[in-house]
Amino acid sequence: MKTRVIKASELSSDLIERWRAIQQTDPTLASPYFLPQYTQAVGSVRDDIYVGVIEDGSKVVGFFPFQKENGEAHPVGGRLCDFQGLILEANVALDLPQMLRACGVVMWEFDHVLASQKICEPYFKNVADSPRMDLHDGFEAYAQQRRDAGSKQINKTGTLRRKLEREVGELRYDGQCADKQVLAKVIEWKRQQCQATGSADFFGLDWTVKLVDQLHDTRTEEFGGILSALWVNDQLIAAHMGMYSRTIWHYWFPGYEESYSKFSPGLILLFKMAEEAPSRGLVAIDLGKGDDFYKSRVMSSAIGVADGRVALPSLKTGWRVASERLTEWARHSPIAAPARQLRRYLKPRRSDS
Repeated sequence: MKTRVIKASELSSDLIERWRAIQQTDPTLASPYFLPQYTQAVGSVRDDIYVGVIEDGSKVVGFFPFQKENGEAHPVGGRLCDFQGLILEANVALDLPQMLRACGVVMWEFDHVLASQKICEPYFKNVADSPRMDLHDGFEAYAQQRRDAGSKQINKTGTLRRKLEREVGELRYDGQCADKQVLAKVIEWKRQQCQATGSADFFGLDWTVKLVDQLHDTRTEEFGGILSALWVNDQLIAAHMGMYSRTIWHYWFPGYEESYSKFSPGLILLFKMAEEAPSRGLVAIDLGKGDDFYKSRVMSSAIGVADGRVALPSLKTGWRVASERLTEWARHSPIAAPARQLRRYLKPRRSDS
């Protein structure tokens, strides 16, 4: 088994077809994140996207897409990447550390690798659920499943939708909006949300804006971007920019007009999307890992994803592990507690001097 490394921009048509062939034989790789087009799209706006091409003799048996930073492998697109892992033929015995050496990196850090990828399991640290709306049997079957499970969210959102129409005006939904001004509004809403919550401002990075704009213009049978929007009268009140594969719609960047928050316009839009999805041949909406309250209320299934690290022996990885262990000790050790209390006591006294 050997691995050779190429830039994402160097993927040939033969390699892309081989990638697709492997991906299509494994139902767990149905997300658009696992398509070569996603890696190519990120590679078109960043110059650090690579692919490890895994070969058994003369046969290509897998691919390892990664973002190379300071000698380490990270997910393609960084924090934008909600599903990660290897595109690998079944039953391939791959030595991950050996693969990393061949890729010229000392470490692979991941936070959303499919828990079903057993080859990575020895390196898992934590496993969590990534919520999903399962629409295999259509929206009505999904809605009945949620009601049977005791969720009142669908009925509640329907009540809010009717109240909005009664008090404000007629709703208009566009499932595939071409208007770039709507996309710009989504970005504006997301930036405001990030600033308000103190979370990472994805769209403060030029490459992220370019990527989303490019995906918005990409529409093929198996991959592309979907911008969905909701208006009341002529005012845009909610929109969402996501990606799709042949069967999966990935819920990515939602936003809404804050002044309409009492009507839950984001949820109204999400359920409109879920109603439409089966007609597009999409059997699920992946919501992404996270503890957002609405996800627990609308999810009907989940996919296990793991965080962890594959690290080669080196000074760099040794220092990283030692530093993390020290931090963990300082956070939880009862011996360290008095030191933490003393530091809290001394901090204001130092500021007075």
